[in-house]
Amino acid sequence: MQSSEEREEAVKQKERERRQQAIDKAQAALDKAKLEHAKKAAAIQVEVEALELRSQTEDARWDKEKERLEAAVRRARG
Repeated sequence: MQSSEEREEAVKQKERERRQQAIDKAQAALDKAKLEHAKKAAAIQVEVEALELRSQTEDARWDKEKERLEAAVRRARG
């Protein structure tokens, strides 16, 4: 037969186990969400880098075209 103290300790132990399970579950959810965030952030960064490259390419193209057209204007003016 269990004493009152043993029953009380058993109840406390069960509560500690339930609390630990809740902590473990919450931590697993946090870890999963962090991983998903990291994946999404990395994908966005790849897109940003691709857009930067496109922007630089367009700037270079425009500089050449502008230079060519300004030269044509100067020639036309004599």
